[in-house]
Amino acid sequence: MILNKEITTMAKATTGIVRLSYANIAEPKRNPEGKERYSAQIIIDKSDTKTIKKLEAAIAELKSYPKAIAKMEGKTQFIKLNLRDGDTDAAVADQPETYEGKFFINVNADKQPVCFTRDKVKMDPFDIEEEIYSGVFVQAQIGVFVYNVNGKKGVGFGLNGLRKVKDGPRLGGMTVNVNDFDDDLGDDLDEDDII
Repeated sequence: MILNKEITTMAKATTGIVRLSYANIAEPKRNPEGKERYSAQIIIDKSDTKTIKKLEAAIAELKSYPKAIAKMEGKTQFIKLNLRDGDTDAAVADQPETYEGKFFINVNADKQPVCFTRDKVKMDPFDIEEEIYSGVFVQAQIGVFVYNVNGKKGVGFGLNGLRKVKDGPRLGGMTVNVNDFDDDLGDDLDEDDII
């Protein structure tokens, strides 16, 4: 859907298969400015040229919006795609197994993003809490917008919705499985001895 160029400063893009990190989708989290926001990091494989081209097309669309250009005070050089590089960005240097060969962007939303299953069935809040986590593979529907705040100009990303594609290993925490427990519970274990 093409939006009216005269009344918008936002374009849209839908990614290919990407991975979520720092996912706060079930519940909002307070950001440094004190606002409650839903948020995540979208991790994009560098070989996913289709997603990168879609984001670039959204940026090009923004450059055709008079309101977006006005918001940037005519300085269209600030309307550009700034993907963070997982191979060189110091913020993720301690996680090479997750970010090597990847780009990433941060996305935010004031309202909870709409979430769907792989079969495009809308998830309820319980499903979102269980199914949308750091490490899951999704398609993301992103709003691409310009900002000009306190002298800082650039392009930001809003998170409109997610479609879960497949599970992945959870990021950022300990995992436990049944093999972590051994069968040596002692020879003389009596239920009456358990406190």
